Amino acid sequence: MLGIRTIEIEVEGLTVKGTLQWSTHSFYQLELYVPYSGPVYTFTFPKLFPPFRDESLLEIEQNAKSHLRTLYYKCEGIKKEIPKIERTLKEFWTEIQSIPVLSPSEWKQKNEFLKEAMLAGYMDKAIYEKTIYDLTTVMEKKQNEREKRCESFLIQYLPEFSHLQNHFSWIRFCYEFTEKKHLLLL
Repeated sequence: MLGIRTIEIEVEGLTVKGTLQWSTHSFYQLELYVPYSGPVYTFTFPKLFPPFRDESLLEIEQNAKSHLRTLYYKCEGIKKEIPKIERTLKEFWTEIQSIPVLSPSEWKQKNEFLKEAMLAGYMDKAIYEKTIYDLTTVMEKKQNEREKRCESFLIQYLPEFSHLQNHFSWIRFCYEFTEKKHLLLL
């Protein structure tokens, strides 16, 4: 990803914020973080390459604001359904956590460690590249497995939300919502 921008809108008097990340492949990822943390939406836009002109950025941001509003309303809708599946959701969360997938920060740390090892002479460039390729392949497989299982869960228990992208982010949102609710009751 080439950059991160904060997007902010107001919906029904409430401030809604998200982060927008973009890449050179016209692939954008929008992550909601206020008032809810976690749900992610991915979208494409006509190919634009950095440096972005101001009018291009404005057009992308307007598109992202529309998607951010949609993310907020999807959260409001799914929140109402969570109590119906809370126990099943918690069991599924425990199960899905058994699929080890590196977080972006762990991935970056692992890459930096391998690069430092190469620069220090512990491995040559070919071994470094093969290791990165193998690690990427394994992580993609695990991420795809986790995503497919999350999609199956949504299809089974929340079919009206199964069309959403980034299924794991929605399962995480639902689980964290149940945990926050219990903390508020204590």
